[in-house]
Amino acid sequence: MTQLADAILTPGRDGAYDAVLKWALLMALITIGCVVSYDYGLLTYLFSADRSRITILIAVLYIGFSAHCLWILVELSHEYRRALHWKARLAESSAVPEPPEGGGLVDTYVADLIRARRKSSETEGDAEMLMMSLGASFRRRTKVGTYGADLLYKLGMLGTMVGFVMMLNSMGDMANFDVETLREALQDMIAGMAVSLLTTIAGLIGGILLRLEYNVADALVTDLSQTTVSFTEVSLLPHLAQAERDV
Repeated sequence: MTQLADAILTPGRDGAYDAVLKWALLMALITIGCVVSYDYGLLTYLFSADRSRITILIAVLYIGFSAHCLWILVELSHEYRRALHWKARLAESSAVPEPPEGGGLVDTYVADLIRARRKSSETEGDAEMLMMSLGASFRRRTKVGTYGADLLYKLGMLGTMVGFVMMLNSMGDMANFDVETLREALQDMIAGMAVSLLTTIAGLIGGILLRLEYNVADALVTDLSQTTVSFTEVSLLPHLAQAERDV
């Protein structure tokens, strides 16, 4: 919560937490849509008409993955702020900084690159490998979004199959064709069709919205990677090369 307040209230902020604000705006729009749907009775019908309860599972998973998306956005935004800090610091100074102790992924990357340069003259090869490793660490966090969206799609498809099974089962239960049996069979068929359609809709909508949220995280990873490459190639590597020549 402190980081979120910092993103909004810090004077002259650097935009590192803009992705979190975009997520909050997207969630506000989704919440408004849910409130309007509930007011018209659509959400109530969605959950009450689904006998399989798969739509409830989809809703719970969507909330869980959305919370995870917010968490990684806050973490990545913190790393982005550190990258912007290093970019500004290296641009203002011509000296090689001391390797930072601890910190996050960006600080660890800078420290590893400085130590590697002091032990080996192959700066470009070390920098390339370390940048690839850093980029993989960032992208690994956002891959959960692809899995989550695909899971919601698959649950929607599962609900479609369950609805079809319910429809076929209602037809198989007809031992005779009297009015009461036919009425019950038709009601079961309608219920099965409702399960099939509603779970498909819930899975599609949930997967699309979740993909939108993680697209914000993917864009932040791109900005973070570009900033890291920028201060590495423009400032850090030239400073390290100059220090090597001065020795």
